[in-house]
Amino acid sequence: MNTTTLAPPIPALQLTVAVLREPAALLRGRDDASGALARLVPALLAVIVVAAGLFGLVVGSYRGGLQHLWAALKLPLVLLLPLLVALPTVHALYRVAGVALRHERLVFAALVGCARASLLLAAMGPALWLLFSLRIDYHAAVLAMCGALAIAGVIGLVTTASLLPTGGALRILAHTGALAVAAVVLAQGGWVLRPFLVRPRAEITFLRPLEADVFSSVQTTWRSSKGDYRGWEADAPRWRKGKEQEAAP
Repeated sequence: MNTTTLAPPIPALQLTVAVLREPAALLRGRDDASGALARLVPALLAVIVVAAGLFGLVVGSYRGGLQHLWAALKLPLVLLLPLLVALPTVHALYRVAGVALRHERLVFAALVGCARASLLLAAMGPALWLLFSLRIDYHAAVLAMCGALAIAGVIGLVTTASLLPTGGALRILAHTGALAVAAVVLAQGGWVLRPFLVRPRAEITFLRPLEADVFSSVQTTWRSSKGDYRGWEADAPRWRKGKEQEAAP
């Protein structure tokens, strides 16, 4: 006879505090196979949607108008995309490495990591909004947004890894591979779902046509923030275009 006592539901505020301060506490008294972890999934999803949506509102404020709504809708999708795309590969990596990992435990750990990243993004929102209010250059704004996403993303991925079972001869390699897979999916997913800030003279749209990839775009954006607008001719300042045309033979 199974006499396992299920842990009681966690109020929303207490869950948020636990995700930020001590994610491992969410595992106490909750067995992978009992379904106790699954009962926390709706609340974790709500935290992700609300917190990432708030960060999206801040990002959308760079352009304003309808972009507030589009960015708020798409930011939660960016964070949840690795759960839909990368988890089967990540699960296989850990199984090959000899880690006794149930799929339910992996999903729970990934959701907690994603929720923590979302809350950190929401916390960074006011600072990013203040930066945008200074009317910084578009390319500098892109780099600031990418920096915030990178910081929160790394912390979220490390949190996910910390909630997985111990053991396995190749555990470190599995961690490294899983972090790399999730990071690439997160970055490219954000590229597919762009725009978030919207270029200064571009039309506001929900999605833009695919071109290049996120890594080449970040490299081009970095050059543009230094004044080199090769690859972004459509967004180069008009005064620069005029000088380039005058200098042309």
